[in-house]
Amino acid sequence: MLTEGQKKLLEELKNSLAKSVSEAKISESDYARTGYHLEFKSSQTGSRRVAKEMKRKQFNLETVTAVDFIDSFEIVYLYFNYYQDNIRVIVRIRVPKNEPPFTISAVYPEAIWLEREVYDFFGIRFKEHPDLRRILNPDDAVYFPLLKNFGKTKITDEIDDMIC
Repeated sequence: MLTEGQKKLLEELKNSLAKSVSEAKISESDYARTGYHLEFKSSQTGSRRVAKEMKRKQFNLETVTAVDFIDSFEIVYLYFNYYQDNIRVIVRIRVPKNEPPFTISAVYPEAIWLEREVYDFFGIRFKEHPDLRRILNPDDAVYFPLLKNFGKTKITDEIDDMIC
């Protein structure tokens, strides 16, 4: 059950996000079921505007990840606000695979590390990122392990042999 403070903050946030990115789809969610109160979906055009609005409303960036679809990526940002009432917001930005998204690191400096991890595992190159290089995989790696077309390697074949 939402508190009055949470309801007010969610309503303010929905209105301000709708003004910032008019083409977005914004919907409330059941926190107990999904882990977030508000879901925001948009195309690539709104990621920086959303980040600025979230910062203005005193939300922190919790994590950045991605989902690999056949013809596109979905960049997923999870924001939270503990200053007023506990609110979590998930932002899903759909981008074509041939059009890299803009970084939000100018708004949230912690995104530098989080976007590096997304690059390292998905190969998504964020435009204007100040330090886009691998963070966990070897620098000379020619693969991105969380892509659906990653395929089999010697290690995965050995694991399959052990399990089967």
